[in-house]
Amino acid sequence: MKAVSTVGTVRTVRTIRQQLLMGLLWSMVLAIGAAGITTYLKMRHETNELFDYQLKQIVRSFPDNMTLQKSETVDTHPGKKIVVQVWNSERDMVFTSNPNKNLPRYESRGYFDVDANGGRWRVYSEENHRQIVQVGQLIRDREKIEFSLALRSQIPFFSLIPVLGVLIWLVVGKSLQPLSRLKSSLDERSAESLAEMDTEGYPPEVKPIVLAINELFSRLDRAMQSQKMFVADAAHELRTPLTALKLQLQLVEKAESDAERNASVRKLHDRLNRAIHLVQQLLTLARQGAISGYVGYENIRLQDLAKQVVSDFAFLAEEKNIDIGVDAPEQDVLITGNRESLRIMLGNIVDNAIRYTPAGGKVDVTVSKHPDGAGLSVADSGCGVPAEDRQRVFDRFYRREGTRESGSGLGLAIVRDVLDQHKASFSLGDTPWGQGLVFDIRFAASV
Repeated sequence: MKAVSTVGTVRTVRTIRQQLLMGLLWSMVLAIGAAGITTYLKMRHETNELFDYQLKQIVRSFPDNMTLQKSETVDTHPGKKIVVQVWNSERDMVFTSNPNKNLPRYESRGYFDVDANGGRWRVYSEENHRQIVQVGQLIRDREKIEFSLALRSQIPFFSLIPVLGVLIWLVVGKSLQPLSRLKSSLDERSAESLAEMDTEGYPPEVKPIVLAINELFSRLDRAMQSQKMFVADAAHELRTPLTALKLQLQLVEKAESDAERNASVRKLHDRLNRAIHLVQQLLTLARQGAISGYVGYENIRLQDLAKQVVSDFAFLAEEKNIDIGVDAPEQDVLITGNRESLRIMLGNIVDNAIRYTPAGGKVDVTVSKHPDGAGLSVADSGCGVPAEDRQRVFDRFYRREGTRESGSGLGLAIVRDVLDQHKASFSLGDTPWGQGLVFDIRFAASV
């Protein structure tokens, strides 16, 4: 089987300067060409009418009752090669301007074209006081003069093309200077420079581009600062569990009895599980930080999301004999968001609620609908969070002193990031049961 190789054709994209120059120059040429053709045709028409008017004036300049006379013009100018003939009342020719080019006497009056003496003639005839005056002119001679005059009328138009071309070149170059300035400003920047660009001096058409670039720099700066902070925090937090794992492993190696060794191995497993959980939370946090805008957003039925998460954590609640359930209306409660992010967010809240609720307690997930959007709350009968610590629990790696449950201190930080991405408001409060904590969330209405 022969291999078929395909070579892609690269389409050359013209620059804005080239597009403007080509568009304006061709438009100018077409406009001047159209104006020139119109002027040419108008000039020929006007010249033709002028010649007709001249023939009529020649006819009317002859006096009545002319006597017999003959003369021939010696002027060789094509415009004056005119044959003038006069007949008296007896139809005898009494005058001719060019005996060698005499035309027959025609009975028609006014303007008409005839073929005679080997050419096409334009004739005007008029009868005045029983005297017939007839003037004829070769159409070929008329057309030569018309063409010459019309062609001369095109000189100003053709002279405009190079002049306007140079002016267009200069104006386009001047108009594109702000883009060249913007390019130079970006070229001079280092990779680490994310300071805002100066917007002064740019025209209104370019200023939105500069503002958009500044906004991009601002977002990149926030992302880089967040990444640096995340890497620093992750490195700091991983150092402690890894050190603890190494020390615990040394204790296992130094154990002198099976009982000591088994106890050390159990602690090693606990520390290893904690390290695994911390790494998983770090990876989740990093992934949530990478989600921006409305990537992967869709309409989500909040009841289905709540039931899915509760089902995922039902086995943990069952192990601690915790009553967990979902209270949701039958009517659809829709929000717009990223399904996976919201599942992780609600999962962290429910996981925390189960962890800090003692055996025999309860966790309720409630879905509600409000005039301005949708509501979601998770209430537990656990130890709760003091009012002075309710803002700090959302900080990364923060864990309250005296907490027995293992954790990484990242769960609520992930929750906050997801809710911020979805423009949702949230708060911590007391439950109506007198103990525990309620996590209340409000989403904007689905579009």
